[in-house]
Amino acid sequence: MITDQRLLHIINVARTAQKLAQKLRPEDDAFMKNMFLLGFLHDIGYEFAPKPELHAEIGGKILQNAGYKYHDCVAQHGLTKDISFSDELYILNLADMLVNFDGHACTLKKRLQDIKKRYGEKSYQYQNSFTLIEKLKSDIRYKIVKI
Repeated sequence: MITDQRLLHIINVARTAQKLAQKLRPEDDAFMKNMFLLGFLHDIGYEFAPKPELHAEIGGKILQNAGYKYHDCVAQHGLTKDISFSDELYILNLADMLVNFDGHACTLKKRLQDIKKRYGEKSYQYQNSFTLIEKLKSDIRYKIVKI
């Protein structure tokens, strides 16, 4: 289920994605709007997922069935294995990591600390997020879009 707290996260991921898109492609207004929408839709799977860890896959399928252009980005957000980041997936993942679970803007370091506190250092959530953040920071686009 999408909680009020999750809604705050969703709207602020959308706004952050829009800002990142504007930095990455400053002349591309359509891209900026598409990245806002991608951020807004990225956690739709929480409404229907029997387990939180299935939200991305389920959200991707829902959006694919609806004909949404970036359904694959929704399905792949948060994943780190065998994934190469398109600009769209890069922006979505970075925006998602720059907004805390409660919708507040944060640094990547603070986001990781929060995940560690909530799930533990040995948890899949922490280990995956650590890997994801390292991958995001090592990407050439990070220097361009860094907020």
